[in-house]
Amino acid sequence: MRVPPEVLTALTERTVTDGPRLVLTGPRMTTALYQRVDEVLEAVGGRWAKNESAHVFPIDAAEALAPVLTSGEVVTLREKRTLAQYFPTPAPVVDRLIALAGLESGMTVLEPSAGSGAIATAAATHGAAVDCIERDPGYATVLTEAGAARSVQVADFLTVPADPRFDRVVMNPPFTRGADMTHVTHALRFLSPGGLLVSVMSWAVTEDVRGAAQFRALVEQRGGTVEALPARAFAESGTTVDTVIVTIPATRPADAKPIVWPKRDIPVQDAAEFGDPAELAAQIVADLRQATAEFEKVAAALAKPPAAAISEPAAVSTLPTPHAETLFDLLDEAS
Repeated sequence: MRVPPEVLTALTERTVTDGPRLVLTGPRMTTALYQRVDEVLEAVGGRWAKNESAHVFPIDAAEALAPVLTSGEVVTLREKRTLAQYFPTPAPVVDRLIALAGLESGMTVLEPSAGSGAIATAAATHGAAVDCIERDPGYATVLTEAGAARSVQVADFLTVPADPRFDRVVMNPPFTRGADMTHVTHALRFLSPGGLLVSVMSWAVTEDVRGAAQFRALVEQRGGTVEALPARAFAESGTTVDTVIVTIPATRPADAKPIVWPKRDIPVQDAAEFGDPAELAAQIVADLRQATAEFEKVAAALAKPPAAAISEPAAVSTLPTPHAETLFDLLDEAS
């Protein structure tokens, strides 16, 4: 949204930053103005901390606020939830991801591009130590407040150096222009030997589009698996894109089986069935005769003089004799 002038003025002239802390200065703001200022600070990761008497950010407060002061615009958390690149993972999908990951207490888990942490929260309930990476400071603060993650790093995941120390990587990456394949390929570099990656991915990875063939070859070489999610699995999150879950081991298991890529179920339609031409012609003739008989009844009724006619009956025009017989004769012959 475009930041209102009075809010931008307050953020420019009435804020003092000290590392992750931001303090509002000057006279007490009106409730309406403070709510608008707080909404902007929240969007870039700031949360009011009473014990600090300041808004506290997951990164340097001045760095978080700089893009807003430069552009005069901000994407609020409310607006972020409607963006095409963020679709929270629905509970049934989270449950399936966790089941396929085979999480056990004490495992270390990485969730890249963690958003608001639906997956991280579920992993933590299974006793896993979860680390999250999220580029958006606003969502990073949401993750921190949720308390499920052991650590939250504010960064673009694709710029984070590989760190092969995790037992599991469980993720729901962005999909646009094959971004899911790029993210998953990078995430494999964070697995420890014997580790496993489990990720939601676009259906496009099953088809020969956007270089998917190379990614499929990688999955097959590692002895991975893939399963289709139900249609509209993400409908409650705002998208009907078809999705799959791909699992990829850090190293190919000795008992790995050939992968079976799912296919879209497109029902085969039966060829249209037509009746015998002679029978169809006969039915047409019968229908026309019935319709003509009804018309003749109407014509006869219209030809009768009114019941309360005057002494001199009104002239009645004689309706022409129907010529349908010629058509019937032709159709009878055709049948």
